[in-house]
Amino acid sequence: MADCPYCGAKLSGIYYSTTCPTCSKPLHTCTCCKFYSPSSHYGCRESVDELVQDKSRNNFCDYFRLREEPISQTSDKKKAQDLFDSLFNL
Repeated sequence: MADCPYCGAKLSGIYYSTTCPTCSKPLHTCTCCKFYSPSSHYGCRESVDELVQDKSRNNFCDYFRLREEPISQTSDKKKAQDLFDSLFNL
C-alpha cells in the first residue's frame, strides 16, 4: 500500500489513469515518480528514450515507481530564502 505524494491518502494500486481518491491529482506522472530529477537528462534518472513534455500528466512510462517522499508545495525560491535566513538567523 502506498501514500499519495500530494496529500498522503492511502492508495491500493497505481495504474496509468489512477487519480488520488482524496485530492483527485493524477498519480502515474513524472513528478510522482521516484526517478524524477529535473536536472537529469529528460528529467529522469532512468535512461528514457523520449522526452515527456508535461511532467504532471499521466504517461505510459515503464520505469514508473511511485515516490515515497511527499511532493513539496513550496517553491525552490522560498526554500532557498528560508535556508539563507536560517543561516544568518534572520
